[in-house]
Amino acid sequence: MLEALGLTPADQRVYAMWLRHPQCTAAEIARRLGATEDEVTASRRALIGAGILIADAQRPDRLTPVAPDVVVDRRLADIEAAAARQRAQAMQARVHLSALMAQQMSGDGGDLPGQRIRGRLRQAKLDELVRGAHGEIVALQAGRPTATGLTGASTGLDRRVLRRGVAIRVLYPHDRLARGDDVAHVRRLAGDGAEVRTTARVPAAVLVVDRAAAALFVDGDDGETEMLVLVDHVVAGTLAALFESCWGQAQPLGAPVDGLSGNDRTLLQLLALGATDETAARSMGVSVRTVRRHVSLLLDRLQAVSRFQAGVQAAQRGWL
Repeated sequence: MLEALGLTPADQRVYAMWLRHPQCTAAEIARRLGATEDEVTASRRALIGAGILIADAQRPDRLTPVAPDVVVDRRLADIEAAAARQRAQAMQARVHLSALMAQQMSGDGGDLPGQRIRGRLRQAKLDELVRGAHGEIVALQAGRPTATGLTGASTGLDRRVLRRGVAIRVLYPHDRLARGDDVAHVRRLAGDGAEVRTTARVPAAVLVVDRAAAALFVDGDDGETEMLVLVDHVVAGTLAALFESCWGQAQPLGAPVDGLSGNDRTLLQLLALGATDETAARSMGVSVRTVRRHVSLLLDRLQAVSRFQAGVQAAQRGWL
């Protein structure tokens, strides 16, 4: 039942034995379980790492098991805090991004040192941005992969930049990598060292270089895509934060998508930890009714009869 904490069945047997016999040493636990002391020691390390075994203040040579409800409450608090931070980052980035786009599209760029580029000049400018990277490039790609590199730069440029030690991370929507040839193209490019993940959707098409410059792709009034280039640490940092909030909920390239959204995964994690509907709703920032509807759909999909079983089955399938 504790797979969501990264614990194996063997780890859980050791934990259960330590709950019943907290005074035991690793050697005594091994004897009771019919396991080797090395196996129990490995499980002990995992249990300490998960925070459910702690050193006994009175007897430093012994370990004390933490009650399961304390473990769950603490993990729920961590999940809720992380979700709150991600929501705050995403909201801040979206507000800043909306204001930025409104400024640019109205022709009132304020004090931002930016430029709007159209047509064939877009590719040349994009190549220039990628070529000038020193440490990191992150990109939210809204469209299908093309013959260009992962960043949208000319073919081969990403490879040369990676060889210089620049880290490249790119995020695509799931449905943009639904075709085998698209996946093969991206895999070839990622083979040079770039990281690629997929997500349900991306909020904007963005490239951020060294968190100092950014290219934002928007549709112009005539339907032609325009590239807004902004050399500004605040703007680039905000767009990078938006990327990170999406990246944290995304899946590695090639992982089974199974149609799960980021919210589905968060809810499954909460189910595995025994969260109530009210706790899950508060953590995810949605209504209790929405949580119950999603729980029902997930139970049907997993053919599970309980929330705990759904969480465990999801973990076994690699969904968490």
